[in-house]
Formats: sequence, structure tokens, C-alpha cells
Amino acid sequence: MASTVQTPRIEEPCWPTLGGERILFLLDAATGLEERLLRAWVQRNLPEGADKAEVEIFRIPSSRRRRRRSPDPKLEAALAAGENPILAPLRVVWLAEEREGRRSARLADVLKLGDPRDPDPLRAHWLLHTAPDRCRIVAGEPAPASELRDRWRKAVGSDVGDTVGIAEFVARQAVLALERAERQLRGNRYKVARFVDEDILSRPAFRGGVTRLARRLGRKESRVAREASRYLREIAASQSPFVIDLVVQLWRLMYSRGYGDALQYDRNQLEGLSALAQQHPVCFLPTHKSNLDHAVLQSMLHENGLPPTHTAGGINMNFFPLGPLVRRSGVFFIRRSFKDNAVYKFVLHHYIDYLIEKRFSLEWYIEGGRSRSGKLLPPHFGLLAYVVDADRRGKSEDVYLLPVSIAYDQISDVGDYAAEQRGAAKEAESFSWFLRIVRRLRRRYGDIHIRFGEPVSLSKAIG
Repeated sequence: MASTVQTPRIEEPCWPTLGGERILFLLDAATGLEERLLRAWVQRNLPEGADKAEVEIFRIPSSRRRRRRSPDPKLEAALAAGENPILAPLRVVWLAEEREGRRSARLADVLKLGDPRDPDPLRAHWLLHTAPDRCRIVAGEPAPASELRDRWRKAVGSDVGDTVGIAEFVARQAVLALERAERQLRGNRYKVARFVDEDILSRPAFRGGVTRLARRLGRKESRVAREASRYLREIAASQSPFVIDLVVQLWRLMYSRGYGDALQYDRNQLEGLSALAQQHPVCFLPTHKSNLDHAVLQSMLHENGLPPTHTAGGINMNFFPLGPLVRRSGVFFIRRSFKDNAVYKFVLHHYIDYLIEKRFSLEWYIEGGRSRSGKLLPPHFGLLAYVVDADRRGKSEDVYLLPVSIAYDQISDVGDYAAEQRGAAKEAESFSWFLRIVRRLRRRYGDIHIRFGEPVSLSKAIG
């Protein structure tokens, strides 16, 4: 007997209607079950009187698989046919179990069955029959092929008649459209960067910059390109909604040992901040008095539905296992000194451009390091200069700088500061160092207070 696929009992997306000659559905399916669910949706929602010949289905590389295959070769042929079909992306979304009105992964999920948003085929079948409300189908915003061709030519600068690479570009745009649609379902706290390496490395400005840099340095262009690609992998954060959930819970377990569960802040300020962050990139500039500063700020943003910041961290913090974990929650690591490394500076410049252009929020400590005295330290302007350059080149209509005060009734690191003032060497960061910080939080230190200053518009400040 042929197996049947149970369809999710949900409010389904609408059939795409933009008046095109035909519709090409682009399926972002990680498993055969997901592909069957999406194909069943297409057949079930075919408008009355529509001809099945007017609908074609192509599978694109899944965004949930690290080893992504190439798009269906027939997709490139369909895009080169000279017609103007409508391209409509579809995806199956798996939700975490709802607890206290929120669907998020827990630390226990790691020990049991892994990411509830990415179940293996066996667990997916089980969820489909026992909890069908956790399986949803989402549709990205459809677009005519002509619009995507124009976007592709503008992005890569190809000849009008050339179609090499357009299928990969269309598949990437489909995934980004699905990410936006999925955020409507999951919430804005899971706005993450996708295809960072591919996007930056394929940009004409980046490729042209590599060529000019190689000439200036008197080196082979291919070697400079490989070095730039390696630096980009070293720097860039690779976010995962699953890891974001886990890291936030880890931070909360950590700081609540010494300071309690409740952070003290003004929720009305956050509402205005949320509206601002949806329109412009916001650079959070917190005071830096404790190793817990990033943990409490990220936890506060997450519990209020705001996406995590892309946070600049020193390369000294990239130790196992904490470094790889926080990198996937939004921390990008930069070297302490790179003033004589032109290739590294070039790559960092383009990475900051990318974050500003995509309206991601940034976070770094403008003091450069933790204050051992409780007083503000003189500002360091290195990373701010990169942001100002991106703003002046029009990567965003405006960028806002947001001063943030993080104050503790008592600072748990004060013992280390006193020892350093007496001449002790600063302890190098490592996993054992991290465990000692956690153990220190067994006693109570009071509360943590977070306050926001008035956002500063770069456009108004510098013209």
C-alpha cells in the first residue's frame, strides 16, 4: 500500500498571483518528506480552472543543510527561456513545543533529540502525526523572473545575455524571502544573517577591491583573494536560531546565580528601540565593567523579541567550546592589532559594510576593555570609524548610535581587579577561566540595571 503524507492542519499561505505566464515554485526542502508536503500543497491549492502545465516545481538547495547541492539544472534553463514566469518560494517550518506562550529550544533538547526546528526524517514523521500544529508551510514573497534578472545583473555586473550563476542567485534570493516570511511566524528575535561569505565574496566592489589591493601590494590576485576569504571565515559570525536559544538560556542560568532572574530596565524604552531597529541599523555601545555585560544585554533583547546584536569580540575570547558557540549566536571575533595587515582591514571593512547595509544591529565596547575602576575609559574609535565610513558611502539611510549603561549593585569581577592593581598579571581567557567566573556567581551580588541613552543619528551628527 502506498504511504500517504498527512498535511498540516494550519492556516496555509495564499496561492501566488502576480499575473505571470506561469508559476515556478522553488522548494526549500531538507528531506523527502518536506518535498512531498510542499508538492501536496501545490496540488491542493491549484486554482480552479488552472492548467497544471502552467506550474513547474524546482527544488533548491536547503538552507538547513551545510553541504548544499546546486539548484536543479532545469531551473537555469527555465530562467533563460526569455519568458517572465512568477517565482514563488515555499518552505516547511517546524516549530518548537509551546511553553508558557513561547516556542523556543531548551538546553534539554540538546541531550534528547537535537534542534526541534530541524527534526530528522523519523522524528518529522512522528511530529506530523502527533503534533501537526508544529508543522507549517510558509511562502516567500513571489517575484517575476524579469525583476530577479535585473537584480542579478546589478549585483554581479554580468552581460545581458549571460545566465551563468543566475540559478544560484535566484535560489539565494528565494531563501532570503523565506527567511523574512518565517520571521513573521517565529518572531523578529530570529533575524539572522544568511549566506554571508557567498554574498560578500561575490560582490563586484569586493572583487574589484581585491584586484586593486593586489596591485598595490605587488602580490598575485589569486593569493590575495584566498587570504581575504580565509580572513572573512575567521571574522564573520554564523548565526543559528537554535544556538541563539541555547546561548541565551546559558547566559540566564549563569547571571541569575549571582544576580537573580529579573534584570532592571525600562520596557517602554525597548518598545521605541524595537521600532527604530526595524528601520535602521543600531549600534549598541554599552559600558564595560564586567564579563557579564554581553550576556545580560543579549538576554534582555531576546526576552523582548529583539534580534541578537552582531557583537565584536576580541580574538582572545575565541576559545573552545565557548568561542564556536557564541559565534553562532552573533559574536564576530577580530584581532587586537591588525594595523599593518591591509588585507585584514579590507575584509573587516566590507564585513561592517554588509552588516550596516542589511540593517543588522551591532554591539561593541567603545572603551576597548573593561573598566577596573568603575569609571568610563577614554573611547577607542577604530570600529566606529568603519561604521561611519559605511554610512558616508550610503550603505544605509542612517545609522543610530545607542549608549547603554549596564550597572551592577556589586561587580563579581572586583576581586580580579584588586589583584591586578596589586601587580598580579591578568588571567588569560580559557575554558577553566570561564568556569571560575561561573563558580564565583554562587553568592548574591544584588541586581543588574540597564539604561539606554538618547540614540544619536550619524546623518545628523556628520551630515
